[in-house]
Amino acid sequence: MSQTADIREWRNQVVMDPDGHKIGELESVYVDTSTDEPAMATVRVGLPTRHRLVFVPLKGAMVGPGYVRAAHAGKW
Repeated sequence: MSQTADIREWRNQVVMDPDGHKIGELESVYVDTSTDEPAMATVRVGLPTRHRLVFVPLKGAMVGPGYVRAAHAGKW
């Protein structure tokens, strides 16, 4: 996982599942206050005019240039 200081740069990046399929775009990151580590993210899924937010766990996530890859699969 990247340094916590880089979290500001994650906004609007593509969030992918472990298989590399796009989930959506990162909206917000929620930090665990006891560890100061990113814990959850809200991700915009759907069409730009009709979207919803889903929570994606960030534990074990990989961050690359322009994307965040979740470590756990889910029903997005």
